[in-house]
Amino acid sequence: MRLERLSGLDLRMGAGPWAFANTERQRIDAHWRKLIVDNPKLWNGEVLICTSAEVSNGVLSARFAATDYASFVAWRDWGWPDQAVRNCFGVPAAVSTDGALIFGVMAPFTLNGGMAYPPSGSLEMRDVGPDGTVDIRGSIRTELAEETGLDAAVARSGALVAIFEGQRLAVVEVLAFPNPFSEMEDIFHRHTSGDLHAELSAIEAIRSGSQIDSRMPEYAHEIIRQFQSWIGS
Repeated sequence: MRLERLSGLDLRMGAGPWAFANTERQRIDAHWRKLIVDNPKLWNGEVLICTSAEVSNGVLSARFAATDYASFVAWRDWGWPDQAVRNCFGVPAAVSTDGALIFGVMAPFTLNGGMAYPPSGSLEMRDVGPDGTVDIRGSIRTELAEETGLDAAVARSGALVAIFEGQRLAVVEVLAFPNPFSEMEDIFHRHTSGDLHAELSAIEAIRSGSQIDSRMPEYAHEIIRQFQSWIGS
């Protein structure tokens, strides 16, 4: 695990496809067919895979290739066989006025059903600008709004941190909301009420490391350990 405080981002699309997705196409398609037998609601859209990433003088520079979600899932399920790439994604460290860090619990029908981590999702082609730049902060805001109904426009933006955890690269932005957790939970319930396709079944208030449990991936453990030191910075 490695943490880097960031002062800037240089995220762009690179040249060429992801070789792994091409060479393993038949195996990937077979793997996906097995997954959708058990869960036909799974989505196989276009996502971004990070082909290179480094931090220099506080600036994260990364390049991306477009691929399908099935290829990403196979790569993950098979133990990250292509070690040259990373799963890079944006993560909101959304914090309430009463000191709660917001975690979402994934709905049972999703691929990560029952897992808990900050509301977030894969980078997609919608996050790529006309000049090829990848707007990961825009992705953070979009995913947060779609999954919880929370509008990052009312929050104060704080620290920006990269967490390198194996083949995962989480770009975390602190967002200090002007609401206590109870109000944020009310917004979530209004947003998801009656939505049979809501990705989150609940949100939780995380206040200390004692709440870390097996539902949470390692990068989320680190966010819990660190977020109080990031608030106000």
